Amino acid sequence: MQAGGVSKVSGVRTHPILAQQNSGPKPTKPGPATELFVDPNFPLGVLDPRGEITWKRPKELCASPQFIMDGVSRTDICQGRLGDCWFLSAVSSLTLHQSLMNQVIPEGQGFGSGYTGRFTFKFWQYGHWQEVEIDDFLPTVKGELIFLHSREKGEFWSPLLEKAYAKLKGGYHALHLGFPHEALVDMTGGVTEEFHTGALPRDTARFLRQLLDKGSLINCANVGGPLEQRNGKGILFKHAYSVTGVAQVQAGGARVDLIRVRNPWGHTEWTGAWSDQDGAEWSQVSTAEQNRVQRVQLEDGEFWMSVSDFHENFTTVEVCHLSNSSLSESGSALQLWQCALHQGTWVRGISAGGPPQGTALYWLNPQFRLTLLEEDDDPNDPALTCSFLVALMQKNCRQQGAYLSIALHLYQVSPEQTYLSPIDLLKVRPVLYTPAYSAQREVVIRGRLAPGHYIIIPSTASANQEGEFILRVYTEKGNGATPADKAVTDSHKADPAPSASSPLPSLDAVQDLFKQHAKPGGVCGAAELQAVLKGAVRCGALANSAEGFCLERCKSIVSLMDTRGFGRLEWAEFCDLWVKFSRWTVIFVHFDKNQSESLDYPEIIPALQGAGLQVDDFVLQLIGLRYTDPDRTVSYPAFLCFMLKLDTMIRRFQTLDQLGSGSVSLNYRQWLHMTMYN
Repeated sequence: MQAGGVSKVSGVRTHPILAQQNSGPKPTKPGPATELFVDPNFPLGVLDPRGEITWKRPKELCASPQFIMDGVSRTDICQGRLGDCWFLSAVSSLTLHQSLMNQVIPEGQGFGSGYTGRFTFKFWQYGHWQEVEIDDFLPTVKGELIFLHSREKGEFWSPLLEKAYAKLKGGYHALHLGFPHEALVDMTGGVTEEFHTGALPRDTARFLRQLLDKGSLINCANVGGPLEQRNGKGILFKHAYSVTGVAQVQAGGARVDLIRVRNPWGHTEWTGAWSDQDGAEWSQVSTAEQNRVQRVQLEDGEFWMSVSDFHENFTTVEVCHLSNSSLSESGSALQLWQCALHQGTWVRGISAGGPPQGTALYWLNPQFRLTLLEEDDDPNDPALTCSFLVALMQKNCRQQGAYLSIALHLYQVSPEQTYLSPIDLLKVRPVLYTPAYSAQREVVIRGRLAPGHYIIIPSTASANQEGEFILRVYTEKGNGATPADKAVTDSHKADPAPSASSPLPSLDAVQDLFKQHAKPGGVCGAAELQAVLKGAVRCGALANSAEGFCLERCKSIVSLMDTRGFGRLEWAEFCDLWVKFSRWTVIFVHFDKNQSESLDYPEIIPALQGAGLQVDDFVLQLIGLRYTDPDRTVSYPAFLCFMLKLDTMIRRFQTLDQLGSGSVSLNYRQWLHMTMYN
């Protein structure tokens, strides 16, 4: 068996670490108190074709291992054989913020009292922090770590973090080559952008300084040559570096802007102007000034360079923007973004409307309302605009095999508009949008717009493409984004056909049916209610829908209308139900344009509007998924059921809200989302 492979012992797949451990001397009295954790689920892949690797715990590598020595530092990160400089540069940037490190590396872990061989790390995955648990076996050759390691031989937080990230991604082999922004998102929950250095603002130093002041993490690379070969000044091609600082120094009689960059290898530095070893320019800078910018003359991988040299030697810059939801350092002067995160789905025939061109379904896509009210505190912005970022990220597409082509469009609307209807979209043009549909994990729009109200529409390149996504909106304080309400009306608005009479029998006429089918005592359970509803509907214009009142639907109706929990309705409760059904039937018939006794999915929104109900895209999708037939239409009985569900949930929320007891922390939208699941 080759170390690092997967062996078979007696027909059972055995983890090589377990096999290695089992081949050694056995303890005379094994027990829970002496056994250390071994992770049998770590994905090894094809890691060791030559059989060189031996897996060792830190206590086998040094006498007194420590998880963290003297705090976490960017100099603790030294690359090994693995081609994961992209991950290392992200970790290097992460060390600039202690609260980020504490989020990824939970405190209280180590090799002292309570050591079990088990370590835990956390990574951000689509809006949630996912815990990853590993053992502390690390790959070694001749007693030395072969992958990520610390400059201090006895410190092990960095190789264990690399192992946890490898497990998240599918094994060490999955870390060979990648993009720093992917690792930054996974370790911060931030939003990333990529820039070409030629397209950076003229005052690049000010631009980068503002990003760092907002807590952003910045990486850079030169993609113009062969992999990890040096250019004439020591910069490696296709190798990820971290931008760790921007400073202005007094050199002779001039002020010079400098950018501090770090190579995650921990060596191999820039050799041009302002370099650590041969930068004669530093001789013009006082010792006090050098101390102020923390200049260190060591071959530690970190160096300073001028802005012009930065432009000439790096071709791309990746920025990870952080928000108050991902970075919270007490007493910090960082000017963090405010983040609003929303989950969404594109559902075939319901909310997968496709692109704005060539389809009448575009308006069905989920819509989100962006409100910009407070201008930025930027003295260099005479236009008094509001800056923001909108990021659309696809979920779980790697498991599904491919990314969808996605895009973002942003439209300005009036304060009264809560969503864009098909007619509205014929009259407006987007004020901002992604250049094209792109098959990427995430697309981002950065903008500065005048204060006002806007609608964001995320979409796929073709209609009826299904997928899940998260939409994140980063704004300055006082601005924000919410799901657009596609059926918001004045709750006192009249029904669409106020003069129309209900096709259902009157309450007096249906009383005989109630008495006929009621149990002794004048009450109806689900079965009795089913007989009453079928009999009443058969007498009117919607007779063909009578069979749609199945027993399960009637059980749901009874549970919603039964105020005492007895599982039955008295005459007074039935009267209340019949008044509701009569009013909603008028609405149903009014919007059933083809008289098919069903509503097409797009007809649900105006029907809800006619009833004065307020819901958002998420609730509309639940209605579509739970109450539509296979042809995406809503039958008359299903319409009455979801209307009753909405009406009941809204009334219950209003009752709780009026109590004012402080025990209800959900807002109206959260309440509907929770209760419509049930």
